[in-house]
Amino acid sequence: MANTTFSGPIRSEGGFKTINKADSTGAITETGFSVNSTGQLISLGTRKIQTFAIDLSGTNAAATTYGDNDVLVEIGELNTDHPDALVTASKFFIHKIVIGITTAAATDAQSLGNLQLSATSGTATNTAISSGTEIAGAGVASFNPRISATDSVTEVDIDLDATAGLFHVFTPNITAAIASKHLYLGAGAAADTALTAFRGTLEIEYSVY
Repeated sequence: MANTTFSGPIRSEGGFKTINKADSTGAITETGFSVNSTGQLISLGTRKIQTFAIDLSGTNAAATTYGDNDVLVEIGELNTDHPDALVTASKFFIHKIVIGITTAAATDAQSLGNLQLSATSGTATNTAISSGTEIAGAGVASFNPRISATDSVTEVDIDLDATAGLFHVFTPNITAAIASKHLYLGAGAAADTALTAFRGTLEIEYSVY
């Protein structure tokens, strides 16, 4: 198809994707740049920005205590696509995580959370996560690019009862296996307080390589 110029906005119900057609076989692969149909995932080369809603209405901590690192909720799935010309990706690199709190959980010292990646989807709430890799929370040893080494500080967990409108920012600069693409919010401590009111927005910037 020849070049086409539009005078108005281009609209698509299914998102936008740049494709590559192999000269030898004619095979089509998706590569380079894409925006999904909801606008919650933007992919440019190996770099991704993805946004998720967090809703803890399905938790039951007031009735049954959660253990440290037990699953609160499965949030979604990270994207593993990358341009065809690159080596097949084996790792995620987590650049930055922003969590905006829109509704706080009940006030309690144990209303804490962390973010974990797992190769297993479908782990139920109040269940131990399967082979989790913590990417935000007190268990993370973040990497400081100014000294090219891990920071000798203790990270903090996500404060689920922080005032609505506040936020957490994490820049862990750490990796996780590409198979661990399922994103979970876990309990940062043993929790026996009603967390059901918590709502938030999570934005994560990451790369695959």
